Amino acid sequence: MELALAGSSAGYHAPAIGAGLALGEQEDVVWWAVVVGFAYALALAWASWCKVTGGDPDISFGWTGFKVVCRSRS
Repeated sequence: MELALAGSSAGYHAPAIGAGLALGEQEDVVWWAVVVGFAYALALAWASWCKVTGGDPDISFGWTGFKVVCRSRS
């Protein structure tokens, strides 16, 4: 079993993020993922604050970014 696994992994190469892109394009892809992730984290933080204060959060995503609406439950 170990021999079969060792022999089959000889030609394996780990995939690269943005494979086939120029170096400058790869950096843009990484920065875009960081910016969107940070914006989503902020949207989740705002939604959790809304929930703690007794509201009902609604998160949507569109071309303009994340939109968080906090509706009161009363």
